[in-house]
Amino acid sequence: MRDGQGIHVPPKELHVLRLLLGSAGTVISKDQLLDCVWPNTDAAEESLTRCIYALRKLLKENKNFIATVYGQGYRFTCPAVALDLPCQETAMAPSLAILPFRGVDETDALDLQDAMIRQLTAAFGEAVHVIPSSLMAGYEQPTDARRLVEQLAADYYVSGRCTRAGEQWSIELIRGRDHSLLHGQMLGGLGLEASLGELVYLVAQRLPGLRPAGDSCSSYPAVVAYLNGVCSVQRHTPDSLRDAFVQFRQCLQLSAGYAPPWCGLADAWLGQAMIGLCYQGRAIEEAHSAISKALLLDPCSTAALTRLALLTSLRGCEDAAKVLFRRCLLASDQADVHYFHAWHHWFWRRNEQAAQSIDKCLRHDPSCVRAQVLRVRIALSGRSEDAVLMARQTLQQGASGNPLLVILHAVVLAYFDQHAAAWSELEQAGLGESAIGEQGLAAWNVLFGVNPLIARNQYAIWLRLARARSVEAAPSSHWSGLMGGPVVAPLWRSLQRATDARPATPAWNRPMQELPALENGRLLA
Repeated sequence: MRDGQGIHVPPKELHVLRLLLGSAGTVISKDQLLDCVWPNTDAAEESLTRCIYALRKLLKENKNFIATVYGQGYRFTCPAVALDLPCQETAMAPSLAILPFRGVDETDALDLQDAMIRQLTAAFGEAVHVIPSSLMAGYEQPTDARRLVEQLAADYYVSGRCTRAGEQWSIELIRGRDHSLLHGQMLGGLGLEASLGELVYLVAQRLPGLRPAGDSCSSYPAVVAYLNGVCSVQRHTPDSLRDAFVQFRQCLQLSAGYAPPWCGLADAWLGQAMIGLCYQGRAIEEAHSAISKALLLDPCSTAALTRLALLTSLRGCEDAAKVLFRRCLLASDQADVHYFHAWHHWFWRRNEQAAQSIDKCLRHDPSCVRAQVLRVRIALSGRSEDAVLMARQTLQQGASGNPLLVILHAVVLAYFDQHAAAWSELEQAGLGESAIGEQGLAAWNVLFGVNPLIARNQYAIWLRLARARSVEAAPSSHWSGLMGGPVVAPLWRSLQRATDARPATPAWNRPMQELPALENGRLLA
């Protein structure tokens, strides 16, 4: 559709477009496109080229949505989301009955049954019909489970018993038509909430064809808000990350059962922490809360599990993070999986492995700004001499419009005493007097190497800007003054020192609540 009018797309072009949309953000090779669109035929590459040309013509001013990755294939550059389709899927959804558990008194059994029903209904929505407990209340207790399921005509049912004074449950997932056991296991030991989460994950894994409620969006305005949020995260600047918060929250207001915006909120928090707009500890806690909600809606989400793996790593649980990353890397080759895997290696000071992962990310998505930033930082924490060349190459490869990358290149120049060249680059990009957050602080640090007196005056201006801007959308938040408060002051005081000490560990390796305490202007950069 365009402007409310339908657009005809020929079958071959439509097939190519669907494949590109299905792999949005990731390069899809020419051979794969030819094999899928022209199976069992000796199609020439010119056929694919004509299809791409026709699609770009249909896209008109948005023809750059389809990018050519020379020597590899094509990539759809704009994020894509599947909308809910008005069809009979809900009528064909399987039904699931939760029988009262044995081994506890009747009141506790009914309370547990109600909690399971509410949890499964919230997780899967219309994708599965969970039979309400009120429909079972009319049957005499205890009753024969087989007879009850047959009368309810449930496709599947969960039965079980409580052990160890209600602390653990032995559960069984059973098929209704022949009462065959599909899966049985023990749950519990970690509290009711964690056990209910395990139950949701078990049902999502074991019910054939079950689609969690969180994998599609319920309205077009919600899709627009989500995609705008994704694009803001991809720009990876202080302003764009703040805008991402607004967009993702708007999406969740319009489509509360959609899981990806929660992953987007986690990305926005992690992005702000990476560029110095909030405490690491705060970012980890907020991101973990968002990912927990995403996994409740879509327990099998690779995107949510990938971010959970990074958060697990940042909390110091390396072995658990390895297990999660191993699963995510097998399930997907998307760019963000490799990006977060690189961050994981960088956190544990494995710079060589981190560089390999970030290279894989950039092969899938060459325009990923946050990956380009992390690539330079990895180089700076390894062989510092390579960082200047890498930062310059990054800017020359079409990323010159991103202020964070310009700032980063200027900082690297200043690190090697090229202060005048660094400040000249900031002025040419128009970042001398307007940048805030880490960008602004880095800019004034570069200027400090050229003219300390002017730098102190500029700092006063920057501090006023910082105090006027909120870290997140809610201005009344206790954290809204964070940028101009306890984080900034120690950093600025460090500018007035004259030592040449260098940090032994990256900033992300410091304890969560520890304020940055850098030694001089170079370290601040």
